[in-house]
Amino acid sequence: MALPIIERELRVALRKKRPARSRLITAAVCVGGTLLFLLMALLTGDPGIGRALQQALCLAGWYLVLQTMPLTAGVFAEERRNQTLGLLFVSGLNAGEVFASKVLSAALVALTRLLAMFPMLALPFLMGGVSFDSFLATVCSLPNLLLFAVSVTLLASVLTQDGGAAVVLAAVLGLLLCAVTPAFYFAQSHFAAAKPSLLWLRLSPAYGAFLNLTARGPFPGREVWSSFGFTLGWSVLCLGAAGMALKLLWRERPQGGPCTAWRRRWNVLVHGDAAHRRRLAAEWLEANPFVWLAARDRQPVALAWAVVGGICALWLLCWAAWPRRWPSVPNLFFTATLINAALQWSIRHTAARSLGAGRHDGTYELLLTTPLQPSDIVWGALEALRRQFRVLGRLVLALAAAMMLLGLALRSWNEGALAVYFVAWVWLLGWAWSLGSRWRASLPVMWVSLNCGRPVLAARLASNSFWREAALGPADLSGVLAAWQASGFFWILLWSLYNLRQAYSFAPAFPTGAPLEILIAAITSLFLLPVILLPSRTTPAEWEIRLVSEFREIAREPVPEVDDPRFKRWDHHERFPWGWTLVQQQLHERLARRRWN
Repeated sequence: MALPIIERELRVALRKKRPARSRLITAAVCVGGTLLFLLMALLTGDPGIGRALQQALCLAGWYLVLQTMPLTAGVFAEERRNQTLGLLFVSGLNAGEVFASKVLSAALVALTRLLAMFPMLALPFLMGGVSFDSFLATVCSLPNLLLFAVSVTLLASVLTQDGGAAVVLAAVLGLLLCAVTPAFYFAQSHFAAAKPSLLWLRLSPAYGAFLNLTARGPFPGREVWSSFGFTLGWSVLCLGAAGMALKLLWRERPQGGPCTAWRRRWNVLVHGDAAHRRRLAAEWLEANPFVWLAARDRQPVALAWAVVGGICALWLLCWAAWPRRWPSVPNLFFTATLINAALQWSIRHTAARSLGAGRHDGTYELLLTTPLQPSDIVWGALEALRRQFRVLGRLVLALAAAMMLLGLALRSWNEGALAVYFVAWVWLLGWAWSLGSRWRASLPVMWVSLNCGRPVLAARLASNSFWREAALGPADLSGVLAAWQASGFFWILLWSLYNLRQAYSFAPAFPTGAPLEILIAAITSLFLLPVILLPSRTTPAEWEIRLVSEFREIAREPVPEVDDPRFKRWDHHERFPWGWTLVQQQLHERLARRRWN
């Protein structure tokens, strides 16, 4: 009975995701790269060419594994969002059959691209330089990692109702499973005297693949195959959790039962109680009902509080475990950057959600028939954002100031090191202050979310575009990958990795007051801080005017699909490129309204 669902999923993938073309491109790239390596082997006679080819193919395989997350994220999320998941159960299928059919279809769609490169994996072994054990581990580890990625993505897809949110949640879950146990291993080996067990490394799904890629000399078969088994166990665990969650979440449970009270308390804690919504309604329903509509659900701010509180609790727990070696200046820099980045993402996503959710479910078609004006909606979204994150923004600023004072007491300072230290903290404090006070900086994110109707995609496309525009001017951010590089994300990542490396070094001494550090601090003071503290070329007022003036026209446009190819050439500072016919129609309507007014 599950075969028709698998056929349906494969037909949808064939129509929307064009797997034949992607397989052809993957095979062509792998064959071209392999021929290049073969030509180099013939010309140089180097026996290490086979090993280099295997490493290149492994990296390509890892890239294809990561690409399975956006491919399979909407398997359950879109069904839940469109409320069509219950139709599958009504048709006579049980939860196991629905889950098995969805899992098999998602695995088949994801496996086709990986199979396109599999014939090339045997060539490094045939060329020499690669042992049979390494070849066998490569052939087995890539499908195992693919199964792990599919399992984590399906679990995230069951727990969310949006494909973009499922991608983000899957990335977070996968990163936690891959990085937490190695981080504990290295922290224990650095901060404690006892040598930790290798079991912490074997628990990571990335450990075996990393060993197979970088191993020199004898093949570490025991470590690789142990990690292989743990990765398979993580996949089975994620699939089991996804199946249980699907059985519980596909419909509303009747009231009563032993878990109802706990579920009610959890909903009150996360979403807020009736008293909170009544107070909000009494304050804002007469003044601006959209503030009540946008702020009545406390889930975004509750999640932000949980993330910031979790980071602080983990830091304090590590301090209690390693009281002498854990506190350091680079560690404080890294922690403050991580907290600011978490708050920044929460604010941007909430801002995108406040306008994008109504666009996606058609709420604006009803709201705009009432006396509520687009200016009320935009202002209400900003006011709801201020109301939700005002206290948390002040707390993060206070935490940053406390960490700055703590760093001063951890070591002795010279004049140069102290100058670099204060420049870094002025940047971090200015960043925290802007997050807690400049709410209108979220207007570019709201613009993107209103156009695409996808809050998570909008937060990724336009996160901090206000700063990027101030520094570089309008940029063509084509797609999600380019968007992650926008708005200083690349520099924030480099800064975080540098401080993380310093924190794990034997004697963390940054800042030392070296001439190079002072030069970088001076350049930062001259160029970076004015970008943060001064208004951008496109002011928030201009974004607000544009949102208000074009709100009705955008609300009447169709909501683009998440895999729409026009996303790749969309400059998110402009309207979504629907085509010239729709533009002509909207220009005609705009001129008609102006003549009428």
